[in-house]
Amino acid sequence: MRRLYQYGVVLLGLLLALNAYAADETRILQHELTLMPDISTGRLQVEDRITVAGNGSGAEPYLQRFQLSAMFNVEHAGKRLQPVARTDTLNHYELPVATREVVLQYSAKINSTPDCDWLRETCRLFNETGIYLGPDSHWYIETANALHQFELIEKGLPANWVSLSQGAATDTDKGWRTSQAQQGIYWLASDFNVYRQAGQHAESLVYLRSPDKALAQQYLDATETYLAQYSRLLGEYPYRKFATVESFWETGWGMPSFTLLGSRVMRLPFIVHSSFPHEILHNWWGNGVYVDASQGNWSEGLTAYLADHRIKRSQGEGAQYRRDTLQKFAAFERDAKDFPLNDFRNRHNEMTQAVGYSKGLMLFHALRQRLGDELFFLGLREFYTDYKGRPARFSDLQHSFERVSKQDLNGFFTQWLGRPGAPQLALTHYEPVDNNGDKNSAAYQLQVTLAQQQAAAPFTMQVPIVATFAERGEHKQVVTLQERQQRFTLAYEQKPLSIAIDPHFDVWRIPADGEVPPTLDVLFNRDPKTFVIARKVAAGMELAWDELADTLSWGQANMQIQYDDEALPDSAIVVLLGGDNAALSQLLMRAEQAFKLSETAYTLNSVSYMCGVHSLALTVTAGEQQLILLDAATPESLQSLTRKIQHYGKYSYALFHTVSGENVAKGQWPITDSPLSINLDDKND
Repeated sequence: MRRLYQYGVVLLGLLLALNAYAADETRILQHELTLMPDISTGRLQVEDRITVAGNGSGAEPYLQRFQLSAMFNVEHAGKRLQPVARTDTLNHYELPVATREVVLQYSAKINSTPDCDWLRETCRLFNETGIYLGPDSHWYIETANALHQFELIEKGLPANWVSLSQGAATDTDKGWRTSQAQQGIYWLASDFNVYRQAGQHAESLVYLRSPDKALAQQYLDATETYLAQYSRLLGEYPYRKFATVESFWETGWGMPSFTLLGSRVMRLPFIVHSSFPHEILHNWWGNGVYVDASQGNWSEGLTAYLADHRIKRSQGEGAQYRRDTLQKFAAFERDAKDFPLNDFRNRHNEMTQAVGYSKGLMLFHALRQRLGDELFFLGLREFYTDYKGRPARFSDLQHSFERVSKQDLNGFFTQWLGRPGAPQLALTHYEPVDNNGDKNSAAYQLQVTLAQQQAAAPFTMQVPIVATFAERGEHKQVVTLQERQQRFTLAYEQKPLSIAIDPHFDVWRIPADGEVPPTLDVLFNRDPKTFVIARKVAAGMELAWDELADTLSWGQANMQIQYDDEALPDSAIVVLLGGDNAALSQLLMRAEQAFKLSETAYTLNSVSYMCGVHSLALTVTAGEQQLILLDAATPESLQSLTRKIQHYGKYSYALFHTVSGENVAKGQWPITDSPLSINLDDKND
C-alpha cells in the first residue's frame, strides 16, 4: 500500500503513555458512566460511579486525586469541586478523603472541531452530525498510572442514532461495557447504517453514514480474513467484535475493537487489502498489548512490519518495500533531522514517521533475520500472552525474545534503539584469491573489503552477501561488520556470476548513491533546491507557476527561485516548472533515464502520452544533479497535480489525466549497476 498516513490520515491508536508508567504500578478504575447528551445545545452531562481496584501488585486501590478536562464543571456529594491545579487543558482535583468508591457528576458544553486538524488540535464532535469523544479530550475521570474498565449507559441520544465504544453492546443496546482494562475510553454515535456478520473469532461490523451494502460486505469479509490470519500467527483476537466505521473526517485511526476510516479513503479499491489490515493488527499491538512509551513506542514499527511489509512480502515486493523505506529515511537523515528510536512516541510529521515506522519495522526485520521465523514468532506469541491487557516496553519485548532464543540481545536492542542515524555501506575493494593449487581449498575465493562511510562511529551489523550462479541460483552468507573497514574472504565451489552486498535491503542503512532510483519525495524533504520558472509560458499560467514556486519553497531552508534564462546552479536539486522551460532541453541531454519530451507528447519507457491531456511529475538524474519536472496545461490541473504528488513520493514519475485526475502511469526507474555489486563474468575479470 501507500499507507493511510500518506493520504493525509494517521493511525492514532490509543492515547500513548507519554507520561511513562511501569506495568506493576497501574491500578484499575471501574466506571459506571451514565451519559446524558443534549445534541440540540451541545451539552453533555455525566454521572460516573467509580470503584478503584488494584492490579494484584500492591498498588493502593484508593482514589483521592484525579483529573478531567477543564471544560467540565464537577460536583461531589452535591457540592461543586474546585480544581487544586491546572496544567494545559486539564483541571486537577482532590477529594476530601481517599476512597475506594465515589460518585461524581460533571457537565460541559462540548465544542466541536469540524475540520479535525489532528496535528494541531484534539478532534471532537458533538452536534447534529454525530458524537466523537476520545481519550485525548479527557472527558472521563483519570488518574496517573490507571487503566479503565467501564459500562456506558446512554440516555437521550436521538431515536435513530446508534453508538459505539470498546467492548460489547449491553443487553438493552443503550450502551457498552468492557471487562478488559483499557488505556482510554472512546464514545461515538450518529445515524449510522450498521451491517453485521458473525465470524469464528469475533463479530464483524461496518458502520456507514449512507447505505452501501456492497462496500460493507467487502469490509465484513476482509475483517474475518485478517482476524483469522493474525489469530493464527500471534494468538487469539482479544475482543468480541471488530467494527469498521465511516469517519466524520478523512482519518485512518485504529482503536480497540474498531477503526475510523475516512469516506474517501475507505472507498479506494486497494485500501481493504493494504492499509485496512494495519488497523486490525493494532488490536494486538497497541490496543491489545498497550504501549508504555518510556523506552519508545514499539507498536507502530511492529504493526507496520507484520501488516504493511508482510503484505508486500507475500506479493514478492518485500525487497522493494524495504528499499523505499530506507530511501525515505535517508532524505531526512542527510539533514541530521532524525533521532533515536527510543525517543519516538507517536507520528506527527514525516520525520517521526520515518523513525517510528520505518526504523522500527527494520529493527524487527533484522531481529527476524537473526532468530529465524520459528523463534521470532514464538517470541511474539509469548509477548502477547504475557502482556495482553497490560502496558509493555521495548525491554519487555527484548526479554520475551531472549527467553525463547536463549540469546543475549542487549547489544542488538541498545544499538538500534539508542543511536540515531544509520550506517552507510561501501564496497571499497575486491580481488580473487589464488589458492596456489591447494586441493583442500575452495575452487573459487574472493576477498571483499566493506567499509562504513557514515560520519558516526561504526555500527555492529549482520550483512548478507549474495552470490549468483548460472545453475544453482543464489547463495547467501552473512558476515558481521563492526569496524570502519573489514576484509572478508568468500569461498565457493565454483565461480559465481556476481556478488551483491545486501541486494534485498535486509539491513537498516543509508542506501548508496546509484543503488536506488531518484524519487519525487525529495520535492518535499530535501534541500537545497532551485525552482526554475519559464519567462514565456502559456496564457493564464503565469500566476499559477509563481504561486506553486512560492508554495513549494515556503518553510524550507536554502531555497532559490529564478527564471529559465538565468545560469543554473551546478549542484542542488533543480525543479523545472513547466514543460516549456528553456532550461529543460539541455538538462535532459544529460539525463540517465528513458524520458523524452516533444512539443506534443511525453515519452516514458517508449510509451507516449499527449501533453495537455496529461499532467506530469517526473524526476531524473543528470550527472551529479537531480532534476524534477512538473508540467500541467491549466491552473486547475496544476492544483490537482500538486495535491496528488504528495502521495506519489516513492515514484520516479507519475502522470495524471488532466480532466479526471486519474493516475495513468507511475513507476520507478530501474537500477542496472549498483555500487554494491560485482560482476564476475569472464569478460569483465
